[in-house]
Amino acid sequence: MWAAQYIENTKLNPQNLHKKIADKIVELKGHFADDVLALTGTKESLEGFTSLEEKLSWMLFVDGCSLLHILEHADLRKPEPMHIKVDQLVLVMMDTLLLENQLPYHVLKLLWKNDNEVELIYIMKKFLKFYHWDTADNKRIWRSRIQFYALKIGTQQTIQNKFVSESPVHLLDLQRKIFFTKSSSKTKDNEANKTDQVREPVTYRNIQDLKAAGIKLESSATRRPTDIDFFDGWFAAKLTLSEMVADESTIATFLNLTAYEMCPDFENDYGVCSFVGFIDSLIDCPEDVRELRSKGILHHCLSSDEEVANIFNLIGKDLVDNTEIYLKVRYKIHNHCCNKYKTLIGLGINTYFNNPWACIAFLAAFIALTLTFVQTWFTIYPANK
Repeated sequence: MWAAQYIENTKLNPQNLHKKIADKIVELKGHFADDVLALTGTKESLEGFTSLEEKLSWMLFVDGCSLLHILEHADLRKPEPMHIKVDQLVLVMMDTLLLENQLPYHVLKLLWKNDNEVELIYIMKKFLKFYHWDTADNKRIWRSRIQFYALKIGTQQTIQNKFVSESPVHLLDLQRKIFFTKSSSKTKDNEANKTDQVREPVTYRNIQDLKAAGIKLESSATRRPTDIDFFDGWFAAKLTLSEMVADESTIATFLNLTAYEMCPDFENDYGVCSFVGFIDSLIDCPEDVRELRSKGILHHCLSSDEEVANIFNLIGKDLVDNTEIYLKVRYKIHNHCCNKYKTLIGLGINTYFNNPWACIAFLAAFIALTLTFVQTWFTIYPANK
């Protein structure tokens, strides 16, 4: 139904669209594992088709057109173009990011309604905003790219080449690229200099332990794992964390992204696994979730903080992460926790000066004590003497 709707909306010739896939089917077969092709090519599976290539071309044609219709028209505020209810549309949108449901980006490019690859990637990114990783900074980055396209700076081929170099493998891969979009004001400061770091056990634990050590939490106001940092001053320590949204869609996305990074043929730095592992190290109990929520770092619409803690502990179990990514932040926290002087000062500030009223009360007490001292001094040593 959705494939037919896509063809009707675009006014394209379905035979010509299918021919694009059929002409490239040998190349497209290379995107699938041999065991998958073997199962698809059994005698029983090929019933009604003359060959594996014919069956695969029709599968990619129908699925590709359907996915393009979903990317263009899936909107929870206006579900009418999808001809399904909102609750069903939510499940469809979540299913598009399942690792086993991914279609090669090359298929989508062949079936797209025109040759404008920039527009295709923009539509894909717009669809992915459903997964809550779109912040004001990301919107600014995307807007600047669209403006660049609209102003036609340079030749059309130059613009196309700029975006082709960023082409994803599939929709889930694009979600991962968005996840690691770098802020214009941030660098790879989280990554440690291997020659400067001493390999020793890191002893800090969860949010409650960090709070007990006098470490404050602060939101980076972005949703990128690259925007995590630690500041250690003389009188205050601060851990900056990127914002997170925890609901059914983002949890499913985390699971699929970690599964994607574990694929044996995907060479990567385990960025998502490392981020989940780092957050899991901070969250042990509902009190940790409550603290993150009170600081505007973690937003969730699940039934309880305990459920959120259990989910992160479940996702973070048995992950293989890249220890280099957050090594510098981990060692800064570790060194702060091992410094009793800074820990006591930070704990004192967080305990006794954690709100404006406490500061006002301290200032009033200090002024009263000072005036009492002055009055006592002039009583003992009068000015006329």
